[in-house]
Amino acid sequence: MNLAFKFFTLVLILLFSSLLCAAEKDAGELKQLLDKPLIERYILDDLKDLRVENLKLRTELERRISRAEIEQTDRAARYMTDTIGNVFYLIAAATSILIFAGWNSLRDIRSKTESIVEERVNKITQKYNTQMQSLQEAMTLQSKKILDNQNKIYNTQYIHSLWMRSNLETNLQSRIDIYDEIIKVNSDDAEVYAYKADAVLDMDEYEWALNLSNKAIEIDPEYGYAYWQRSCANAALENTKEAITDLATAIQKSPNLKDEIETEELFENLKENKEFQKFLS
Repeated sequence: MNLAFKFFTLVLILLFSSLLCAAEKDAGELKQLLDKPLIERYILDDLKDLRVENLKLRTELERRISRAEIEQTDRAARYMTDTIGNVFYLIAAATSILIFAGWNSLRDIRSKTESIVEERVNKITQKYNTQMQSLQEAMTLQSKKILDNQNKIYNTQYIHSLWMRSNLETNLQSRIDIYDEIIKVNSDDAEVYAYKADAVLDMDEYEWALNLSNKAIEIDPEYGYAYWQRSCANAALENTKEAITDLATAIQKSPNLKDEIETEELFENLKENKEFQKFLS
């Protein structure tokens, strides 16, 4: 009897323990099932709060932007108003000054402006024309000088070549033709007339030589060789007094000619003259 009771009691304890374990297990699962909706509710509340705060921030930002745009528009409007007012003030002041100065209407202002501009333009134009005319005259003068210098250089070279040809020419007539060509280029050269007179004397053209010598002396009264040629022509024409006078002048102006007296054939008829003999001594 006692053994059966103990066995029954043990079975009841085991059964009760199993029931307690199952109950605890069910209670834990129930608690988990109850806690899960609470977490989701917490997350949803946080999301709702975040959306509300974002909406408030957006509203505040739009409000501030609208206020800034309004202030900027007001500032631009005030600036335009002030600028237009200042312009009108300047126009009024300028008009007052012009009226006080004697310009009583816009027509007077236009007329006065046109007259000032026209006067200024006329002065500038006149100054420009004067400068241009001066520049043109200077350029013309400079061009003329350049052309004259070029002609002088060319003539000098050409005359030099003609003198070289005359020194090499043995025919008297050809030499005279060369001298005539030099005279065409430069008619104021006393030397060419004197040398032409020398060539003419060799052709026994004494009158011609006398005229050429006179031309050379007329061009250059200090040219001694021209007096020498005229002395030779006068000696050949038996103008003894004139020949002695020209010979004295030639030696005075060109002392080296004294060495040529004894060898000059045209002075043969003067060797008996006492004045001539003084030159020989």
